[in-house]
Amino acid sequence: MSRRGEHLHYVDLVRVLTVGLVIGLHVLALAPFAPGVPIGGLIVVFHVSREVFFLLTAFVLTYSTARKPRWREFWRRRYLFVVVPYLLWTVVYFLADGGPYSAVAFFSELLTGTARYHLYFLLVSMQIYLVWPAVRGLIAVTRRYHWALLAFAVAFQLVFSLAVQQQWNLGGLSGWVHAPDAWLPSYLGYVLVGALAGTHRERLVAWTRAHVRVVLGGCAAALALGVAVYLGQVYLAGQPPLVASIVFQPVVAVESFAVAWAFLAFGLVWTERGTPWCGVVRATSDASFGVYLIHPLLLQGLLLAVAAAGPAQPPDAVLLPVLVLAVVPLVYSVSGLVTALARRTPASLALTGRARVRARVPAPALVPTGGTR
Repeated sequence: MSRRGEHLHYVDLVRVLTVGLVIGLHVLALAPFAPGVPIGGLIVVFHVSREVFFLLTAFVLTYSTARKPRWREFWRRRYLFVVVPYLLWTVVYFLADGGPYSAVAFFSELLTGTARYHLYFLLVSMQIYLVWPAVRGLIAVTRRYHWALLAFAVAFQLVFSLAVQQQWNLGGLSGWVHAPDAWLPSYLGYVLVGALAGTHRERLVAWTRAHVRVVLGGCAAALALGVAVYLGQVYLAGQPPLVASIVFQPVVAVESFAVAWAFLAFGLVWTERGTPWCGVVRATSDASFGVYLIHPLLLQGLLLAVAAAGPAQPPDAVLLPVLVLAVVPLVYSVSGLVTALARRTPASLALTGRARVRARVPAPALVPTGGTR
């Protein structure tokens, strides 16, 4: 059982695994080839990365704000480390698109997080920080009814995902349902579940440690359900693989809760085995935000190079292993290397969302002053 304020090593592993899913999703979805059914099936699994990140964000915020922080200081620090990189990378990705450039287009992308497909996450994070005191207050006020709040959160996320998938007409809310990515209410269920998990962290960790096989078995069943629903949408409903594997659908919500719990189980097993490669995992975890910010730019360059080479469409049996086993690790490792280098420059905050890493100056050797014997 960890003490309050202690570093949660299992969170490091969860973060590393989740970033891997993010990169995997973007590699598969953006490859310059028409995705076949197998690739779409993997996309519907990798889509859980978005939801797991929001669950993890709420979990970690609950743990880090358990001692009732000064909210002004909380907002000042949190916004400093997300707004500055958001502004910089919006400019970078706006320019990287190659034009045409206009002030109207730039400010539209700045306000909507659409300069690149992953920047919505920063906008939603800002919204989470803004309302976090209210979330903590809700968790405190409903402390006798947390099971009911959990049921509401899960039910809300399932229904909302169905509304987006089916494009329900909700009157004045239809605009939100048709473009849900950058709005906090789209992820309300995940934030509440993450906050509840963080509130009952010690009980959750103890139960998960005692039932690792149950958690992993449940995750496998959820993923099998996700793939089965996807195949039904492809072969029975006639949907293209990319349409059938969209992120906002109820089965992805089920997968997301299951994968997040399985990642927690992996993290706990890892800590019980002595946290092998702890230094590498923790460094990768620390660089994860920078990797998230940087990797689409590297992927864009790689995709442009592939498109210029003009290779023929390979079969999925060849394409899928190459993308997952070669391209994903390449993008991940290069992004991590660039992040590590950027962390040692004055631009670290803007480029990686983290403070600059200062080189440690070794202490001077003690030289005896009375001669030697």
